Amino acid sequence: MIDLWHPRGRASALAFAAAFTAALPAPAEPAKFGRAAPPAGSGQASPTGSGRPARPARSAVVLPTALAPDAAERAAPLASALDGLLSDTAQDLGLSVDLADRAAARSRPDEAELMERARSSDRLFIAPSLDLRGDEVELRLALASGGARSLRVRVERVARDDLAVRAAVMLRDLVAELDGGAAAVPPLGQAAPCAERCRGRLATPARSLGKATLAANATLYGGLVGFSIQRSSGSDDPRLLYPLLAVGAGIGLGGAIIIAEEWDVGVADAWYLGSGTWWPTIAGHLIYQGRFAEHAEDPGQERWASGLIGGTAGITLAALGLSLGRMSEGGALMAQSGGGLGLMLGGLVEWAARGDVQRTPIAGMGYGAALGWLAAAAAATQLDITASEVLTVDVGALLGGLGAAALASPLVFESPTEAQQRAWVGATAGGFLLGAGVAWCVTRPAAAGARGASPSWNRFGLPMLGVIGESVVGSRRAPALGLGWQGAIP
Repeated sequence: MIDLWHPRGRASALAFAAAFTAALPAPAEPAKFGRAAPPAGSGQASPTGSGRPARPARSAVVLPTALAPDAAERAAPLASALDGLLSDTAQDLGLSVDLADRAAARSRPDEAELMERARSSDRLFIAPSLDLRGDEVELRLALASGGARSLRVRVERVARDDLAVRAAVMLRDLVAELDGGAAAVPPLGQAAPCAERCRGRLATPARSLGKATLAANATLYGGLVGFSIQRSSGSDDPRLLYPLLAVGAGIGLGGAIIIAEEWDVGVADAWYLGSGTWWPTIAGHLIYQGRFAEHAEDPGQERWASGLIGGTAGITLAALGLSLGRMSEGGALMAQSGGGLGLMLGGLVEWAARGDVQRTPIAGMGYGAALGWLAAAAAATQLDITASEVLTVDVGALLGGLGAAALASPLVFESPTEAQQRAWVGATAGGFLLGAGVAWCVTRPAAAGARGASPSWNRFGLPMLGVIGESVVGSRRAPALGLGWQGAIP
């Protein structure tokens, strides 16, 4: 947290913003402020090694931060700190800041007059303005250039703690757009070069980041397919088993490499495909073992075949889901979580139907895993959810189910009746669903118009156990240990 109201906070903000903007890639590689450019025709290359002579620093004027009339007194310290921050950031971006042409008033300049001044002096004019909006600050940056016919404006509403970083990033983006200009339109049927497609990004994402994850899952599943084929044939000959394992794993690995080269497979995409591979396969084994194994002549052979059918169907459905668009990390985790939670709920449903908790609910777990994965995988293609929200719901569901099962455990002591066992199962399932519902309500996104886009649990804050402060007596310091809780009252 950086507090711009405090003198130390202002200094920290300036140092952080300078380091932050200096680490960002400059779009046109301008010369550093105060460093003389090599003379024209000298042939001296720029320090960046690009082979082009460095351009002289462009002159810029950072106007004082304009304030709304009703917030002039309250926001004056914040505006003063922002003036220094933007001046340092402009220098880090290769601009030569001219302090002689700054105005003294903090009123917003006339935009037409600002454009006229920029054209007449061939300098950049940066006009920031602030307005307090409750706990947030509305920051507006306007950039006037001598060679442009319009202003470049960025407006963002941010928390006060994030003002320093956001101001530096906004100014960096404005200067990058000005230096980059309009991107050349590539010929029809050809993609734009990476320098144009990736402009403004902090880093260029690699292609098929999920190749390793996809290859690992495909190799293991390929080996499982070879083992299942050998078991389904009724043969126990190891001379057939090991070649099938090797061929299956090799086909899986080769297929994963081909897919990753042909399509851009992300890490979340790979895990989503993995969920469609493993959970339906597990469901096929459990459903057959619980429902049909008692009446089959050779249950071992047919069970492995059922697993293959389930896995094939799951991979097909997962691939169809990915055809709708890229998968997020939260969506991939939701698909994995749906299979696991569905397996547990399915077992509870079978226990409730039979009234016997001493018998393993194999078929119920299989149906639950299949339906849970299918529902979660379908929802993952439509919902915008984060991985932390999914994990919170999972933890809430498990804690709620375990807590309810512990509280209702006297119902199944000694020799419980079917009604008592069903009551215990109902209490466990109720706690399971209640815990998941409470976790979802606590972590769901805030409503439109609320502060930022952060989850609503930020209003309540999180407990902190450990060092919550410091005791200072003269030159002696000692940490203060305890339990702290912070948050905002809505």
